[in-house]
Amino acid sequence: MPEQMEMTMAEIAQQVRVRNQAIRLQVIRILVILLALAFWQYADGRWIPDFIISSPTKVAVRLFTEFKTGSVWVDIAVTSEELVLGYLIGVVSGTLIGLILGFWQSAAVVFEPLITAINGIPKVALAPLFLLAMGIGIWSKVAIAAMTVFFVMFYNTYLGMKTLPEPLIDVLRLMGAKRPTIVRKVVFPSITPALLAGLKAGVPFAVIGVVVGEFVAADKGVGYQIRYATDMYDSAGLFAGIIILLAMILIAGGLLSWLEQRALRWRTK
Repeated sequence: MPEQMEMTMAEIAQQVRVRNQAIRLQVIRILVILLALAFWQYADGRWIPDFIISSPTKVAVRLFTEFKTGSVWVDIAVTSEELVLGYLIGVVSGTLIGLILGFWQSAAVVFEPLITAINGIPKVALAPLFLLAMGIGIWSKVAIAAMTVFFVMFYNTYLGMKTLPEPLIDVLRLMGAKRPTIVRKVVFPSITPALLAGLKAGVPFAVIGVVVGEFVAADKGVGYQIRYATDMYDSAGLFAGIIILLAMILIAGGLLSWLEQRALRWRTK
């Protein structure tokens, strides 16, 4: 009984230390952000011209004005639609191709080098091709975002398939397990971390794809507004657009972190 009590107290102390360490880490992060903002505010107009960096206060005023008037909501809605569609298409297609080539090694020998070669082409160079084929509407940006996410998900899925526990699969086959059982009991639990890593890494790539498309040719969207602000030497508008994109990435990352926690909890059951 005393030993159990001592272990319980030790566990509580460890939890308190971990919580205090997490609080200290958050405080340090907040202080770093505040110091960076203070430096930015002081440098504006003193060390760096205002039209280059603006200032945190001016950016905050611009964001408040845009959200108050509602002018920014249309751009956010357009970019969000392009982002979600491109992300989903890229995730589904990249995961499926990764699974297929992971199971079908003879096809992987043929197609994997081709996919690698295509991935080596700068996505900015391919953006005009999609715009010529699909116009300046949302689908050209969806295609660019889907292409960038596809490669992330493909390589994460394919490499996850390459590192499957083959001895365990062989044992299950000897015991008479069918392929669906092997996929459900071994393949998916084994590649779950790789899939989740690809899902989280794909978000900023999807944003990059959408913004690149909006930079090249668009009449709506956050990327379009950033490009327009740049052309007008409107640094406050430029940083306001960047902050909106950052917020979108953080929201998507938070949702995926929640999904990751639930998926890993299911994986351990």
